[in-house]
Amino acid sequence: MLLYVVKRLIAMLLTLLGITMVTFLIMQAAPGDPVAASMGSDKGAGEASGDASARDRREDAIKTKKKLLGMLVEDHSVGSWKVEPSLFDRAERVPANKALPTVQKAGSLGEFSQWAKSLAASPRGDLVFAGGADKLIHVVETKEGTEIRTLAGHTGEIWALAVSPDGATLASVDTEGGLRFHAVADGRDLGAAPPLTKFMRSVVFLDDARVATACDDGLVRIHSAPDGSVLLTLKDHTSFVGAVEASKDGAKLWSGGADRKVREWDAKSGKLLRVLGSAGSPVRDLALSPDGSLLAAASDDRSVHVFPTGESGKTVVLPGHWKAVNAVAWAKDSRTLFSGGVDETIRSWDVVDARGVTQTVDKSGAVAALIVSPDGATLWSAADSWRKVPAWRQYGTWLSRVARFDFDRSFRDDERVIDKIKESLPVTLGLNAIAILLIYFISIPVGVQAAVKRGSFFDVASSFVLFLLYSAPNFWVATLLIMTLSSERSFNWFDCVGMHSANASELAYLPWLKDWGAHLVLPIVVLVYAGFASLSRYARTTMLETIAQDYVRTARAKGLSERVVIYKHALRNSMITIVTLVASLLPAMVGGSIIVEQIFSIQGMGQLSFQAILDRDYPVIMATTTFSAFLTLLGVLVSDILYVVVDPRISHE
Repeated sequence: MLLYVVKRLIAMLLTLLGITMVTFLIMQAAPGDPVAASMGSDKGAGEASGDASARDRREDAIKTKKKLLGMLVEDHSVGSWKVEPSLFDRAERVPANKALPTVQKAGSLGEFSQWAKSLAASPRGDLVFAGGADKLIHVVETKEGTEIRTLAGHTGEIWALAVSPDGATLASVDTEGGLRFHAVADGRDLGAAPPLTKFMRSVVFLDDARVATACDDGLVRIHSAPDGSVLLTLKDHTSFVGAVEASKDGAKLWSGGADRKVREWDAKSGKLLRVLGSAGSPVRDLALSPDGSLLAAASDDRSVHVFPTGESGKTVVLPGHWKAVNAVAWAKDSRTLFSGGVDETIRSWDVVDARGVTQTVDKSGAVAALIVSPDGATLWSAADSWRKVPAWRQYGTWLSRVARFDFDRSFRDDERVIDKIKESLPVTLGLNAIAILLIYFISIPVGVQAAVKRGSFFDVASSFVLFLLYSAPNFWVATLLIMTLSSERSFNWFDCVGMHSANASELAYLPWLKDWGAHLVLPIVVLVYAGFASLSRYARTTMLETIAQDYVRTARAKGLSERVVIYKHALRNSMITIVTLVASLLPAMVGGSIIVEQIFSIQGMGQLSFQAILDRDYPVIMATTTFSAFLTLLGVLVSDILYVVVDPRISHE
């Protein structure tokens, strides 16, 4: 017997594993986003009222929740996007009334400890430099996509990078006002400027010996490289400066910031030449076209503004992003412009036609920086991006938690699922245990008597009544009982909400027990009435077969009383079929009372499962499915063991 039980337990574990795997895959294939649905739809209250910050908070909460559930992980690499020349060929432009084609992701570079916030590339495009919140500059070899070294020295988050025209020097600025210079070839520290203790947002090389920086103190500074000493200070902005850009010959400098105006400076004298134009909101990034004729500005007004750098031409506004634009970069043709924003899309634009050409189909993360490779074939992005965890890894994580009885947290209210089950399972087990005992104690004697008195009035009448009860839907019976026995307009004898009254905790034991019994009557009646018919019919049928056997006739011939013949000899041998039904009783305790618990507002496993399905609360669904599967397998094992008890001829050895 022991060996048999051990074998069955091993088989139970393997079967349970298969059941949970199938359930998990079905839920993975279900359409929609259960986490987003449980935390507010895309058209939630914040969006309806135009509260962008509320939408952002909700999206951040959704991502954080998915991360905790193992559905997403932060992607700390640099995104690599393929630039198809055909997409930007003027003869193949997408008509304005057609959907935009997508920007295809080609892969990623590196894998850092935190998200990158700034990018720069060597003139040959063989190296990409990425800096971010980890205060390090990561040097990545683009051919293999692997990191070859890191450059340290900054005390704040690295916000901008630039490579000198000769490709020998890398400049970097951080959120603490630090400006540092590094050798591109070997990463040596070449020098640093005294820290300003102010957020430095942008840096650009004017030539090999000078850089310009943008700072939160509203000043644009021109420094010598590599010692970082200040050569000129440009004072005209009224608030923080968000970006600087320089002409190829280093003679002109452009800047933009919180005051929304894009200014043009003489980089040698520091003289303000003119205000190039105004954006609708603070400027976050500037990019000069390869031919030097256009200057693109990324703005918080969700648009890209393109200004002509010459004396003629008009400003072009490219709307389309639904959140702030953080970064812009030009393709080699000086006509195609890329932009990335907080809305987690990267888009390309035809500046001449002033309309969009492509955009990413999947969310790319909130883009912080964009650069185009020197050959124009690749676009690199630094973004707060996330990566989906493969389903097999999600399942492995979930399975390891289940082995520790940790079913994670509910999507709906963030409570631990195991705590919900601890509260609900005893209620359902207690309710169904009473119902099952009543069903067996009533149905089996009725079935036996109907078999013994086959064709009698009792047999016909009991069959008619039981099948009449069996045909009545439980929700209809429950509603009828509530209307007649729990209504002030008829007989208000029993309570129909929950398992206790609101003041039950204040009652003494006997009044508490009476209150509990008054709440139990109606749900118990609804649970048991339909079971009488099926179980009594099983008992009647098997009993009829048994009493026709030779050994029953022999027992009667020996002069044994009819009671002994029926209940000692016949009934025990008729229990095989009844015992087989035990396999379905245990899972029925969890799932069979869904309607009853819902109608009578009983906080048990049935209502928990039903509400979890409505809310698409996958952790709870997985937990209740696992429990139901386990109880089913346990019921099969118990019924097999009971075979030996009721029939000594059966042996598991």
